[in-house]
Amino acid sequence: MSTTFEAFPRTRELPSFRAVLERSTRELHGFLASIDIDHRPQIHARLQRNSDRSHVAFGLDDPLRWDEDVYAWFMVGDVPGGTDAYFRGDPAAFTKMWGREFHGPRYDGLRPVIDECLAVRHSWSFRRSAGQSCTINLAYGLIAGSLAALTDGLVHSDDRAWEWERLPARPDDFLRFYFRPELALTPEMREWSKRCLGQIEGELEAAAP
Repeated sequence: MSTTFEAFPRTRELPSFRAVLERSTRELHGFLASIDIDHRPQIHARLQRNSDRSHVAFGLDDPLRWDEDVYAWFMVGDVPGGTDAYFRGDPAAFTKMWGREFHGPRYDGLRPVIDECLAVRHSWSFRRSAGQSCTINLAYGLIAGSLAALTDGLVHSDDRAWEWERLPARPDDFLRFYFRPELALTPEMREWSKRCLGQIEGELEAAAP
């Protein structure tokens, strides 16, 4: 089963690929240091066509957007696998997808921020497919949170990529609790994240040059 995080911006200016890669790598390194892992892999990315996975040229200083027939593939060092990311840039399609999502008492506390994010009418989606490594399980959330931080927006998931009770979340809050077993609200997420964290060092060691 795949799960996704959506990064909703509150600012209209698109960050660059470089800014997102640098910020998410910094978040990853900080997380690894906090759990006493010495490896410091870089997060990197490429663009691929949906039809045949052929690579599409881009510059690190280009704005973080791409066409509908293209997706971004974010990787962590030489760890196998990655997270595929999609830019939702069609205003009409965006409104159709998300216009009815954020209604009900659970969203009232973030209502002004939600309304400002929805008014921008674009977002990015990061998908973790089944069978990805524990390193990718951690990193795709950190990338989404980093992008939301750069754009002063929100992180959300409607398919339980993390505990629905905590989402949507402001990026500072999300990056504080995401993948932290001691802060998980449910036994399922606590045990899953704890189990994954126990495997990340071995994955990074196996992928080291």
